[in-house]
Amino acid sequence: MAEPSTSPVAGVQLAAAIERVVDLGAKLGRSRDEVLDPGKLNAASGVPLDVVQALLEGRAAGEPDIHERFRQRLDMLHGTHLKENGRKYSHGEIARESGISRQQVQALLGGDRRPTMDHCSRLERFFRRPAGFLQSEDADAVSCALAVVEKALLQEYSEFDALVSPPAGRGRVGLYERHGVDGIALRAALLPDQGRTRLLQWLDNYMDERAAEGETDGKTGGETDSAAGSSP
Repeated sequence: MAEPSTSPVAGVQLAAAIERVVDLGAKLGRSRDEVLDPGKLNAASGVPLDVVQALLEGRAAGEPDIHERFRQRLDMLHGTHLKENGRKYSHGEIARESGISRQQVQALLGGDRRPTMDHCSRLERFFRRPAGFLQSEDADAVSCALAVVEKALLQEYSEFDALVSPPAGRGRVGLYERHGVDGIALRAALLPDQGRTRLLQWLDNYMDERAAEGETDGKTGGETDSAAGSSP
């Protein structure tokens, strides 16, 4: 059973992510097709290829219900996340390493059991996927995959930006200011809890420094005006 369409918020966020990635790609001399590879986004998000293509083109693609979405993505992970010998993990191996019983693993893979949040969390850790991978809305899943692309492009562009921006320390700040708060928020979502805490601390310190610089500028301006008024 399919839901009518992508939620408005998810659609807006995805459109913004696409625009940022395409913009970064253009700055690096890459075409839209190069930075928005449907096949790679399909593998990274678990969203069906035809749905990825529709979402990238801004077309309505519908949404499977949450159980069907879980089954699609779990099937994809089971078929692509292979052992070193190229074989799939057995139900017993998944059960042993995830902490879910073998019977439950078999039922989940067969679509005979609806997953709990604990099932999803354990399976996402087993298959080394971010939290929410198995049940997030298709547009959100593609946005998350694009965030990884964006992060790699940002790293590449920041190195280029440092070369063409001589003043030490200004290239990276300028890059993040130009790229917008939404981009920072998307990348922050990929970080573990400790990483997000460090990012918030850095942002707090940065804002304090900017506020202090503003106060200093104001005082300097006032002192200059006063001095000018007292001069003969």
